[in-house]
Amino acid sequence: MAFERGRFGIEYDLRQREREHESSGLGWVFVLVAVVAVASFVWTKFIRSDGEDEMPPVAPPVPSAVAPSTPTPSSPEAEPSTPPQAQVPEDKPQPPPTHVSDASIAKRPVKVRNLLMRLDEAARRKDIDMAVSTIEQLRALPGSPAADLDDSLARRLGVLNVKRLFELKNAQWVKTVVVKRGDAASRIAAENGSTLASLARLNGGNVDKITIGRKLYVMDHPRFNLVIHRRTRTADLSLNGKFFRRYDLDGEVSGEPGAYEMTANPRAVWRALGVSFKPADRTELETLLPSGAQVLVSEL
Repeated sequence: MAFERGRFGIEYDLRQREREHESSGLGWVFVLVAVVAVASFVWTKFIRSDGEDEMPPVAPPVPSAVAPSTPTPSSPEAEPSTPPQAQVPEDKPQPPPTHVSDASIAKRPVKVRNLLMRLDEAARRKDIDMAVSTIEQLRALPGSPAADLDDSLARRLGVLNVKRLFELKNAQWVKTVVVKRGDAASRIAAENGSTLASLARLNGGNVDKITIGRKLYVMDHPRFNLVIHRRTRTADLSLNGKFFRRYDLDGEVSGEPGAYEMTANPRAVWRALGVSFKPADRTELETLLPSGAQVLVSEL
């Protein structure tokens, strides 16, 4: 019970008891919180740590006989153990490449640069006539600014020319004739300055029996000339005064420089000149060169 001096003397203070009760209640709350905090600390520090120590250690993984899988690309360890292998292009038969790198093209004269880009465009379009005319312009440029590409260009031009002759039957070299009574395949070839082999190849190989009225493709009096180069071991074939195709020789040339003439026995001519060709090239030359065609052996 609390007393205090008031207006009317000593009086009893009712709120004093309430304040004492509230003060004692808060004290118990603080004590309870402290006890809980101490108990939690003791459980975490001692009891839980002892339990974790009693857990059995995890055994290390046993190496497997199967190779581990490759980490995914998202993993920081996903780096290849060996450098990636370069893709090997498929080995497909095709004309000798004449593509020049962009860096090399940029260093060339404007005319050469434009023609090389035109040649690439012709290849993309598969336009044979465009490719042939472009190669011929490149090889005919004054001063030979594309001399380093000349051999490759010549070989590609030869592949295209053979295709134009035997597959496309180019009108500047080939004409059609109609078989008449008394005609024979060998006679038709001879009258048009060609060979029986070229007549057969132009007509699918079936000229043994020809019927009256049949149309045949035949070369129109071609003027073939072959120049054999002793030093470079190559042979250039021209048709009607223009380059047609380049061939490689097997071995050295023993024949003396000079002019010769093709006969009805081509292999005897090759032996006399001391030259040897790959079988496919020899067959093609014997198909194209008629009797009387000029053969020149050059020292170069």
